[in-house]
Amino acid sequence: EKKHNPALLPQPIQRLLKRYKINPDNLSVYVKEIYATEPLISHHIDRPRNPASTMKLVTTYAALRALGPAYQWQTEAWRRGTIRDGVLDGDLILKGYGDPFLVHERYWKFIHDLKSKGLHTINGDIVIDNSYFDVPPIDPAAFDNAPHRIYNALPSALMFNFQATRFLFQTKTLHAKLSTEANKQQKLKTVVDLTAFPHIPDLQLTNRLRLSKGACRKAHYRPTFKRLADKHLQVSGSYSTRCGQQFILRQISPPEEHAFNAFVDFWRDLGGTFKGRLQLGVVDRKTDRLFHQYASPSLGEQIRLINKWSNNVMTRQLLLSLGANYYDAPATLEKGRSAILEVLDEIAVPNVEDIVIDNGSGLSRKARISAAQLGHLLDRAFRDAYMPEFLASLAIGGIDGTMYRRAKKNGMRGRSHLKTGTLRDVTAIAGYMLSRQGRYFIVVMQQNGNKVSKGRGVAVQNALLRWLFEQ
Repeated sequence: EKKHNPALLPQPIQRLLKRYKINPDNLSVYVKEIYATEPLISHHIDRPRNPASTMKLVTTYAALRALGPAYQWQTEAWRRGTIRDGVLDGDLILKGYGDPFLVHERYWKFIHDLKSKGLHTINGDIVIDNSYFDVPPIDPAAFDNAPHRIYNALPSALMFNFQATRFLFQTKTLHAKLSTEANKQQKLKTVVDLTAFPHIPDLQLTNRLRLSKGACRKAHYRPTFKRLADKHLQVSGSYSTRCGQQFILRQISPPEEHAFNAFVDFWRDLGGTFKGRLQLGVVDRKTDRLFHQYASPSLGEQIRLINKWSNNVMTRQLLLSLGANYYDAPATLEKGRSAILEVLDEIAVPNVEDIVIDNGSGLSRKARISAAQLGHLLDRAFRDAYMPEFLASLAIGGIDGTMYRRAKKNGMRGRSHLKTGTLRDVTAIAGYMLSRQGRYFIVVMQQNGNKVSKGRGVAVQNALLRWLFEQ
């Protein structure tokens, strides 16, 4: 790679790099006006770096181009046995095809509509068919030793609610009887009540939360989860009396158990009867019969959720779905990566062989792509027939997504569509900026190395965005 002169960077960037003692060689900056032939800024643009969550731009654009914005995922219910007078004498099989957004209300609708077809009793078991995805077991604690956090959730063909168990916290006032030798009296006692959805059978939940006073944030709202044994979870930390009702999402159960537990809760709430158990299996298309089918929101809608809010597990589902559609089922990581690289090759991204996709979400220490490669993708995406859908998936500066608190002053609000990325020792930003003078720019900034996270990297990004807005 040729040597780069930091003095060619905009003055605000140079000043911040000096103030924060950030090595300019740890920085890549690519800025190009739309339809221009040469970049306005070209600093270490050919050096592959860890892109953090800006890698989601690669996965979502590849899926949009290959599958189209109207693509939908199916979720199916098959019966193994006959139905008479609303009673299924046999098993019900739930088969997933990788829907990234089978959330609470949509899974409920799937089950509600299934029951509305005249079924009220299941005499057999619930069989979960996850065979559409063939992914190796991965330890959710492997990335950062935080296995309960939702950003570490792993893909599953039948994925309910991002694998998240919803823990509801609410303060309750109880009447506690206090006995003394002098008299008996009642005293009001405030406690924190804790419930989980879906209900996890045999889960022992130890509540060690301490009530505190103060605003419902930081030191006064910090519940922590610790698994003491397979079915024993301890929740501790502080919870302010001013917090009222709050909820926290955590990954607790394996994907099949999670989908099963939610089905049973919804089914019984809807008045259905079921006394069976969970089984893992595969649909037999010769003897089993398709009973009900549900179609997801479109790909065009789902990439907005992925890019605006940087949803990792949705992106991982997308990579696998793309692989299965490109090369046939079952989906594998290798198929997904190959499909993405095929799309990048089609749009002439340079040196595709140097790109490391890993899981497609950017939650990775292995992922690599250069600023020039990401800039080329953004350039081609802007000229694509699906440009409106892709652009609309990005966070709008000062308005929504991961950019809602940024780029909102001095006329900048609403003038950028960007994807952010942050890991330990990694910050990145990539997307589009409409300047004050009405010029449209592609912008990519990648920073790898110590001193670039914890606010410093974001400060350098913000300086670049402010400078670019005035061009």
